[in-house]
Amino acid sequence: MPELHITERALLTVPEAAERLGVSQCWVRRHVSELPAVRLGRLVRFDSLLLGSRFRGISADGNSRKPESVGDVLPFRRYQAGYIYKTGRRVKVWYGRYREDVRTADGQIVRRTRNVRLGSLVELPTRTAAQNALSKLISKPPSAGMTFRELVDRWEIVVAPTIQTTTAEYYKKELRNHVVPAFGARKVSSIGRYDVESFLAERAGKFCRNTLRGMRVSLGRVLGWAVACGWLERNPCAGVKLPQAGQKVVRNVLSPEQTIAIAGKLREPYSTLVLFLAVTGLRVGEAVGIQWGDFDGNTLHVSRRIYEGKAGAPKTKNSERYLPIPEPLLARMRALGGREWVFESRAGTPVNPTNALRRYVRPAAKELKIPLGGWHDLRHSLVTHLRRSGWDAKTVAEIVGHSSPTITETIYHHVDRSDFRAALDEMAAQLLRDVTKCTEAGAEPKTQVLQ
Repeated sequence: MPELHITERALLTVPEAAERLGVSQCWVRRHVSELPAVRLGRLVRFDSLLLGSRFRGISADGNSRKPESVGDVLPFRRYQAGYIYKTGRRVKVWYGRYREDVRTADGQIVRRTRNVRLGSLVELPTRTAAQNALSKLISKPPSAGMTFRELVDRWEIVVAPTIQTTTAEYYKKELRNHVVPAFGARKVSSIGRYDVESFLAERAGKFCRNTLRGMRVSLGRVLGWAVACGWLERNPCAGVKLPQAGQKVVRNVLSPEQTIAIAGKLREPYSTLVLFLAVTGLRVGEAVGIQWGDFDGNTLHVSRRIYEGKAGAPKTKNSERYLPIPEPLLARMRALGGREWVFESRAGTPVNPTNALRRYVRPAAKELKIPLGGWHDLRHSLVTHLRRSGWDAKTVAEIVGHSSPTITETIYHHVDRSDFRAALDEMAAQLLRDVTKCTEAGAEPKTQVLQ
């Protein structure tokens, strides 16, 4: 029994251990500290029992693993000190040379030699200080060897199809118009938090806060996917706050008279489209996406919207709803004569809301001297008028398709000075009803104690 125990615990030489693991002898020597090794003077031996039970070097197909592919067996660690040298005539500068691990898009790790500037002799007065600076660089995890533009291309192929179509299109637009022009040629591994904050700060004077938020979210989604793929250690967008930005689009509450005046200046189908939006509060993308097949009698099923010229699902789950359309409005819509789409262009396609707003609606409002920020003003106007008329927030939220009445109250319900006057007049009528008026100029007012 003792002899059997000794045989089972036989000590292997480096060549024997390499053969057992199916790797090269050089690889074994580099990973001595991670293997069950025993040092006998200058000799190194490996415990065969522990080596066989804890480590595998032969893959399932019988082929030997390459040193870099044994990472699923051994933790991937590299031991190198690098090489530092000093150069410069007038100003002496420390440089370091080392081999960097770069993770490719397919997950493989390749090694590349890098020469980096560590600092001047003033910043790093000793060789030890320079060596410590180099050690910090060497200890970094493998970086991604692809540009941001390449990362975005892969994200659009793999991730974008898993997101709601309109949301994915929004991200693509933000990336295409703002983010890729700024970061496209940069290596993904070189993008840090400072770069993201600088990018947003430079654009704060040109764009509103919502646009900046779109830039940050789209950039963060792509870089977050890179983290999930193991190409980045952390997302540089995490925790980044938006800078103070320019003024956002001001929403105006139009009176019924102003809406009628704008509609009266427009030709069809834009005139009826303005009135339809003012009555129903639909988003303009939902309105131009209406087909005659969406009606059951006078009840409209809002089930799609047009975004960037493409038909897709409504913005949220609550946006899919049923609305009874008043008969006078429905009769006017029938008179438009659309074949498939209710609000149809001459080419038989849905009306382009961007072109309609720029070419017809805004010029008409400007001629009438009526402030108009955009199509969404009609939606805000409906919510405000319904709330002033006493309709509860829940009902109004269901009509316009909000996910929560809180959105209806905090964003869409606008208060103006007429609301202040009514509230203050009501309070004054209660508190000042027994206060006597001065009968003579300059006389002290006479008051009565309220009972």
